[in-house]
Amino acid sequence: MHDPLTEEVQKVLNHFKKLFDYKSVYLFPDIQDQIISPILLIDAEIKEPFKHQKKISWLNYYQDVLTEDNIDDHLSISDFLKYYKINILFPIRQNGNCFGFLGINNNARKIKEIELQIGQFIVSYLASFWRNLELLKENREASEKTQAFFEEISSLLEISHALESGEDIQKLLESIIQTCMSIMNAESASLMLLDEEKNELEFKVALGPKGKEVKPLRLPIGKGIAGWVAKESKPLLIPNAYEDERFDRSFDRRTGYVTRSILCVPLIYNKKTVGVLQALNRKDGKSFSQENLHAFTLFATLAALAIENSRLIHRTIEKEKFEKDLVVATEIQRLIIPHHLPKVRSLELSGIYIPSRGIGGDFYSVFPVNEDQTVFCIADVTGKGVTGALLVSTLHATIKAYLDFTSDLILILQKLNHLIEELSTSDRYITLFIASYDQKTSELTYVNAGHNPPLLFSKEKTPVKLTEGGVCLGVLPYEYTYAKITLEPNNILLMYTDGVVEAMNDQNVMFGEKNLIQTVLDKRNQSCEVIQDEITLRVLDHCADQPLNDDYTLFILRRK
Repeated sequence: MHDPLTEEVQKVLNHFKKLFDYKSVYLFPDIQDQIISPILLIDAEIKEPFKHQKKISWLNYYQDVLTEDNIDDHLSISDFLKYYKINILFPIRQNGNCFGFLGINNNARKIKEIELQIGQFIVSYLASFWRNLELLKENREASEKTQAFFEEISSLLEISHALESGEDIQKLLESIIQTCMSIMNAESASLMLLDEEKNELEFKVALGPKGKEVKPLRLPIGKGIAGWVAKESKPLLIPNAYEDERFDRSFDRRTGYVTRSILCVPLIYNKKTVGVLQALNRKDGKSFSQENLHAFTLFATLAALAIENSRLIHRTIEKEKFEKDLVVATEIQRLIIPHHLPKVRSLELSGIYIPSRGIGGDFYSVFPVNEDQTVFCIADVTGKGVTGALLVSTLHATIKAYLDFTSDLILILQKLNHLIEELSTSDRYITLFIASYDQKTSELTYVNAGHNPPLLFSKEKTPVKLTEGGVCLGVLPYEYTYAKITLEPNNILLMYTDGVVEAMNDQNVMFGEKNLIQTVLDKRNQSCEVIQDEITLRVLDHCADQPLNDDYTLFILRRK
């Protein structure tokens, strides 16, 4: 233990300090007498030996890492740790022997799990290295382990920097797998992510002789070695694959590849398995070792962190985009939805619009054409956000423009249908109900273009549904038809979008048309505004704590 430390150890600890930006690093021998003197210091402020008054030689037998979380339980060494300003103390042990201690000053910040994992990896290496020095054997093997360790530390450092730089996730994962293959001297390596909906592992990176054949495959959870690791969230080191009953031989039979030994570890983030990292066959024909498994687990930790960082960045970008869309869509919607309905001398009118989380898809409006004629409409656009709001805005402006030249609803619908078909994609369309009311004759002329049929309440208990018209706007060329009805005094016409009847409670039960009709029947002798408020109250009571899953729009009129 008291042999001079080599330059390799100095380099390793310099790498370790740089990796986590530690303030200082100390290396101490095992405790033999009252004076403890560091045998290696890196950027240390205190270099003088420490003379302890209390007996602390018990540390030679203590196996756990001492950190700020548990140092207070061992007050007998508090003076020693305070003297050198040490926040983390790793015992360097192997096979029951204590060789010394690795002390870290990490600027008193919160200790990360990966620091403890890599620290344990380093002290394991130091213990092996010093034991080799003591026993004077296999110097060449020690040199090879040192070189491999340098490669691992350098790779970890590079990957950590790549994580911070926000590098493309696919390239980063491929880099991690390539590094794993190099460090493990493996023929093949792959990374699979968990698809929770399908309960399968999906290959995201597959490198090696049969990588192209592997990548399109999906693996059920629980099947094969990788499936077992994903299910149990435990690492596996298998020296001989064909002697393990969990090994699935079908891939070898299909491709001609011969799997000998396997390293397979779970990708864990926040105690949740998100995927699996796997390496197959050392190139030198040997089986993977426990040291390989330890290093592989560290790379898996970084891979899981890279994946979750990427997902977090993606979610952040999507959230920012959604919030920007929401501002624009809200403003468009504010300009379209009428704040005050115009006065129509023979009609009572009331309307309400409540946006869901995806604003922009519904609207209703009233267009006075002249003293005797009023046009009103209600519409619902597939797709929300800015795109939905722009389509609604286009529809509103176009109807208003057409009404300056014609009140022919069929002509207006045909032109609207053609316009929307040109402007929107195949997955976007508009449902629209539009009607023209003549105050002299009390006639209502309407066209329903695929919208929820408005309900006409007369003296009969069962309302009439206004369905005449045609398909949604923007789907295909269509010859629309119209219908005429006469509004009698106290007739009520209820127009709504599907956000009203499809409002869900926590049992996934919709409010439904039946409840909507019953609410109007219960309040039919009240004003349109009272009916509107009662429907809204009952819908919200039905949903309880569940948010509205679609825009909610009601437009009600009654002939006075």
